[in-house]
Amino acid sequence: MGYHRNNWRQVADVAAPFIPGGRALMDAVGVVQGFSDSAGLDRLQYVRGGHPVVEMPWQPAGPPPDPQRAEAVGRQAWGVLFADEQQYSARSLLDQVGNLLMPLPPTELDMVIRRFGTQGLDRWDSLAHVEDAQGAPAYDWRRQQELFSWLLRTVSPYGAMLVGTGMPCSQPDYDAGCDCGDHGWVLPEGPFAQVDGAYVTENWQWVSASTEAMSWQDMGQGRFDTCWLLTSMQAVLQANAQYAPRHLRLEANGTVTVTVTLYDQGSPVAITLVPDLPYGHGGLWGAKGHTNDARYAETWPGYFEKAAAQLLGNYHDVASGGSVAVALALITGREGQRLDLNSPWLVQEIADRRARGQALVATTPGTSDRETIADGRLAANHAYFIKDVDPVGGRICLGNPWGDGATRKMWECWLTLQEVGYHLVLIDAVDTW
Repeated sequence: MGYHRNNWRQVADVAAPFIPGGRALMDAVGVVQGFSDSAGLDRLQYVRGGHPVVEMPWQPAGPPPDPQRAEAVGRQAWGVLFADEQQYSARSLLDQVGNLLMPLPPTELDMVIRRFGTQGLDRWDSLAHVEDAQGAPAYDWRRQQELFSWLLRTVSPYGAMLVGTGMPCSQPDYDAGCDCGDHGWVLPEGPFAQVDGAYVTENWQWVSASTEAMSWQDMGQGRFDTCWLLTSMQAVLQANAQYAPRHLRLEANGTVTVTVTLYDQGSPVAITLVPDLPYGHGGLWGAKGHTNDARYAETWPGYFEKAAAQLLGNYHDVASGGSVAVALALITGREGQRLDLNSPWLVQEIADRRARGQALVATTPGTSDRETIADGRLAANHAYFIKDVDPVGGRICLGNPWGDGATRKMWECWLTLQEVGYHLVLIDAVDTW
């Protein structure tokens, strides 16, 4: 039951050995995994140590802009931004700026943001963090996020990237822990969702639900230790395919910014994201689809991971670890239920919960996922989603968020009831409907 994407690159790569000169041809056009297409690299918008800010097509709805009004409102807002926050209070200044800019149509708001530049946006960002006498910031995190999301949903793609650069707290940071100097952010060209084919097994059999726009098959864990988060999303998507279109969407401002809805203590939080993703060593550094090639990888897993990093603080805070119980609550807004691994009816209970639309995620023991257990079939200290169940045979199947990045032996792992008790430490379940 291994799975991979049946797109033109993979099909051609599989067929190449059977065609005279096929492998040389594939290497020449750069279809194999990795980067050998210099023309393709030239077109990627990538900035080492920074964020790309580039013009892109934009066709906003509404009347043409009024430059004189945008100039007048922008000047007034600029004066408010740089007023003395000790005299007027940072919160008062922030509210005044919002009241001035909120009525502007998108085209005029975009003109103001461009005129502000990184200097004005950085000042706007810093005002939100000025503390009052009690040590509380002018805006709490949720209100800050509403501010960032409003700007990113409204302005042009260029303006959104300018916000991401000039307002540091509008997107999370990441530290690759690498001194190579080849790390930064890239605007990926890959699709936001699956658009060019379906998924098949190694025997070329169709995988159920493989035609969903965003599906559990579209997941490959990157270099961050976020298995607990990513495989929980896989479990939710497999249990409820309607989750994705209700919680992940492209915005209308040039189909560039992405909004991901997560949950904080049961309350939904819509997080709109700048469209760039972490990049290093010639490929996407974080979560992605079935390749780390920024020209072809499905990108929604990366935006989901980025939204979680924005909610929790930064990529390090996500990668430093979390539990699947936390992840399931973050994704669904519901508290999970812990299963009893010693129950003789565990497999039947899992089958029943899956039939009722619950997502189930398991955790293996250990201290490092670089170690293996179960004769090399499982990684230690790793999270898996319950991919399948065989109640008659008394077995469950674990799916690996490493996806096609794992060896074929580790794509999935069937465990008997006895092996479950030996190789797993936790199984959590949550309702997804």
